[in-house]
Amino acid sequence: MNKAVAKGFSVGVIAPIITLVVYIAFVLEVELEIAFAEFERLNTLTHHISLSVFLTNIILFFMNIKTHKEEVAKGILGATLVYAFVIVIIKFL
Repeated sequence: MNKAVAKGFSVGVIAPIITLVVYIAFVLEVELEIAFAEFERLNTLTHHISLSVFLTNIILFFMNIKTHKEEVAKGILGATLVYAFVIVIIKFL
């Protein structure tokens, strides 16, 4: 794996986490523990994670495609697929 793909993968993993934390802090205006407990109680944890991953990574993916950084975009796509696998596991556990 070259450096550009690794960079894209790292960004694709970290950016959705930051997006979800910002969403919880500024939109929901609650603490992380309370938000995650409520998501778990309502059985919507996977929905919030997948929406955060999709919205963040699709923007990053197309920004990198538009600027001809295909290798970085491959890393972001790989991170998205890893998240999809993890979300499916969480959903069925």
